[in-house]
Amino acid sequence: MALPEYRGKHRRKRGLLRRSFVGMVVKAAFLTGIVSSMSSAQADNLRFSYQSKVRRRRLFSLVRFTAPNATKKRESFGLFGSVEINGGNSRAFRKWQVVLPECDQQLASLKECFAGNLRCAGSVDYWSRIIRGVGHSKSLRQLSLLNSYINESAGYDPQAIAAGQADVWRAPLQFLGFQGDCEDYAIAKYFSLLALGYEEPDLRFVVVKDSRRKVIHAVTTVQFQGACYVLDSLRPVATKEIDLLHYQPLVSMQRDLHFTHFRTAEMRQRFWAQHRNG
Repeated sequence: MALPEYRGKHRRKRGLLRRSFVGMVVKAAFLTGIVSSMSSAQADNLRFSYQSKVRRRRLFSLVRFTAPNATKKRESFGLFGSVEINGGNSRAFRKWQVVLPECDQQLASLKECFAGNLRCAGSVDYWSRIIRGVGHSKSLRQLSLLNSYINESAGYDPQAIAAGQADVWRAPLQFLGFQGDCEDYAIAKYFSLLALGYEEPDLRFVVVKDSRRKVIHAVTTVQFQGACYVLDSLRPVATKEIDLLHYQPLVSMQRDLHFTHFRTAEMRQRFWAQHRNG
């Protein structure tokens, strides 16, 4: 049984329905009288006017829901707004293939250290403290901490030749605590991200041309929460790729995959505009 205070509301609703129904009947009778007093031509004009309004409303609805902006698809871009082609065998990729086995072996030693199966000492201990220091939860803060810690963990070698030339690329344990070039920072970050549990398909080692400094540079990128972040030896925090469009991607690597990149000024502008418009 409904509570007393609700019965009054039910009665009021029924009263409103009765009055609405009576009003509709009276209005219908009134309109019927008007229409019956019209000539046939006037009645036809009235029907034509009503049908025209209906057609206009349908047309407006059709135009509204088929507007070009409503069906426009987002353009697909590669890294830094480029077109990327899978394949190739650049000098950078050959050097990546040389250092890769040693990096894998060192990553395995780091995991053994975490599991307690290997005594953590020396450079392995140093790397493990960096990984533990950034925390276990994947977040933008974790990415920024990792970027900052590795940037501070080694000095920049002023004698090293720019990435892609004849210098030697170092695995993490030969770099952390010592000196190196931009590609050594990028390699250490790539394998540190793997140690933290990031999936390799979301990572890239990227060789870029820095249009501001007019030099070749190397960075690591990671796809995280629907965005691409750049871990850069020149910046203290993880930075979205859209904020680093002065980097022209040349080639990128991912395990045994090699990508060649191409980007025009017009493509860069479209990429920037698409991000600006959301």
